[in-house]
Amino acid sequence: MSQTRFRIEKWTIDPDLGRIFEDGGEEVRLEPKAMEVLVYLAKRAGETVTRQELEGNVWAGTVVSYEALSVTINKIRKALGDTSRQPRYIETLSKRGYRLIAPVTRDATTAATVARDTGGTNGERTEGARSATRLPAVVLVVALLALLGYTVSRFGGDTHPGLPDHIGTADISIAVLPFANISGNPDQDYIANGVTEDVITDLSRLSRLLVISRSSVLGYAGTKTSAETVRRELGVRYVLTGSVRKSGEHIRITAQLTDATSNVQIWAERFDRTAGELIAVQDEITRKIVAALVIRLSDEEQLALRRRYTDSIPAHDFYIRGRALYGSITKEGNNLARKMFERAIELDPQFARAYGALALTHVDDYRRKWGGDPAASAERALEIARKAVALDKEEAVGHWVLGYVYLYGKKQPVAAIKSAEQALILYPSYADAYALLGSASSFLGRSDDAIRLTRYAMRLNPRSSVVYYANLGRDYYFMGEFDESIKNLNEAIAGNYNYLNAHLYLAATLARTGEMDDARWEIDNIRTLDPGFSLSYWAATQPYASAERLNQLVADLRKAGAPQ
Repeated sequence: MSQTRFRIEKWTIDPDLGRIFEDGGEEVRLEPKAMEVLVYLAKRAGETVTRQELEGNVWAGTVVSYEALSVTINKIRKALGDTSRQPRYIETLSKRGYRLIAPVTRDATTAATVARDTGGTNGERTEGARSATRLPAVVLVVALLALLGYTVSRFGGDTHPGLPDHIGTADISIAVLPFANISGNPDQDYIANGVTEDVITDLSRLSRLLVISRSSVLGYAGTKTSAETVRRELGVRYVLTGSVRKSGEHIRITAQLTDATSNVQIWAERFDRTAGELIAVQDEITRKIVAALVIRLSDEEQLALRRRYTDSIPAHDFYIRGRALYGSITKEGNNLARKMFERAIELDPQFARAYGALALTHVDDYRRKWGGDPAASAERALEIARKAVALDKEEAVGHWVLGYVYLYGKKQPVAAIKSAEQALILYPSYADAYALLGSASSFLGRSDDAIRLTRYAMRLNPRSSVVYYANLGRDYYFMGEFDESIKNLNEAIAGNYNYLNAHLYLAATLARTGEMDDARWEIDNIRTLDPGFSLSYWAATQPYASAERLNQLVADLRKAGAPQ
């Protein structure tokens, strides 16, 4: 939908073009999220706008890093020639938010004489962003697939012959929204998050259920969103909501299942138990949902639902604490998460899922140079992942972790595919397993298969992970579809500015298309995000089966000026 141009002092802002024009002819391109933030601040000119308001309106439904907004504000300031210490346009109000302090005028005729050439002028500056018109299309595609209930019968041909025919044929769709922590103690959020994650995981075991992934429902936390809205946004028929209240050793969990097509509640129950019965309650919720939806289970699925991955409440507690810490994607968070997983294993030495999570912390040490001995980190990750699978061959998460370690720790994409396939046999709605299959296919040179698999992962995860968009960008780069590559990589960066790989593939794509100023800007971003970045080390960790592909990528990054 077209947006009206407006002025901020000497600047004319054109949201549709994604550009701002200074009186006298200078033109600056803003990346889409930066433009959205500027437009939102302009609508509230003179008012204090909180960080929460900006994140909720500009990044609605997307989990973003804390730094994403700060980086975006800095990009706007740089474009306007502003500073935080002596602001002329955007003022930072400590612990409160931001305020646009310059006057804003809206006169549709003011920009009539502004240059309209989207290719830019000789005086154009770029701030590391592309035209705003390139970005939203992929979001519309994903939403359309969700509304149509898009599924795939298989992966096509004999690309992945090890998978059974029922993969991708789910006919009942459900979203489990984040259970609310109503204890009045934010320190207990991890308990409610753990209940949400475990119910999603248990339901994902069932072949007839298409279960929306956890990362797609996180954006609904703390909101009162109607089932109809969730149905429209995620493309599901059923919505599960609930709450958790813990007081001392007493715990109360409520759960409600709604048919979103009619807004009729088809099941609801309250569970008053001791804290030691938390895992049993989660199992009971899953069984009640299956009964309410009249799902016929295979013998294997009935056995799977009766299985518990741990009977130790303290071990489970440390595990879900570790999962929350691991999600920070920082060295400190990784180290703290590792200690939590190790403590969980001490309490329950048979806790396969905790071993899998522990393996991930070691493979991240290898990939991100967080450990002192990268080779040792990769070996340790493989050893622990194998232990996880040996302890519980029916646990899909362990197979996924093993595949992840094979791909990113040992550079063995074929072995990764076998592990991911096994994970999908056990959990047919496992979005990250589809994405792992896609990445392994990509590194084997099969970008068309990779895109199809990643797209299906996005169906299971409609509010898709930034990693999925980055993976699409990588594959479109290799297929020579550079506009699609740029669009998806920009989407990944908008979701998490700190995601280094997205900047790397964007720099390579821009260098390949001759947009050298923009490519060098992305390399500057990489230097800022990782001052010690080394192209040679990064390339050595990439699991490309084809030296030709890797050499092409490295050549484009060198052309862009990546540190060697």
